[in-house]
Amino acid sequence: MEEIKKSEDYMNMSMAISPEKYFDSRFDGQEKLFTEKFNTLQTQINSIQTQIETLSDRLGSEISRLDDKIDFEITSLKENEIKNLNDKMDAGFKAQSEKFETKIDALDKRLTFGFTVILSVLGVLTAVLGVLVTLHFIGR
Repeated sequence: MEEIKKSEDYMNMSMAISPEKYFDSRFDGQEKLFTEKFNTLQTQINSIQTQIETLSDRLGSEISRLDDKIDFEITSLKENEIKNLNDKMDAGFKAQSEKFETKIDALDKRLTFGFTVILSVLGVLTAVLGVLVTLHFIGR
């Protein structure tokens, strides 16, 4: 008989805190945490996009500068020298292209990782929300 009374007292004490308030405050905390993480990742993505645009602008200006320089030198060089210059230019373009492709690949990997992290966080938050909703309805 005493055990029944103790369990009833325990139930009354545990019901003193409203389940709705408990779950609402937990969800608000999770929502704020997710929002902060999402905003941080969004800032990183914007920074990476800015870096890509800067690299693209640099590449464009470098190509333009090289084009102007080559046009000037072509007019003053002999055919044999023109052939050598074309070989050097192709090698330079290839080296620059590989360098920028490497940087773009690295940025692409970072973006892919960022989106994976965002989707993972969303999955975890969805699972937590599902558990909380289930517990909420079971508790009724």
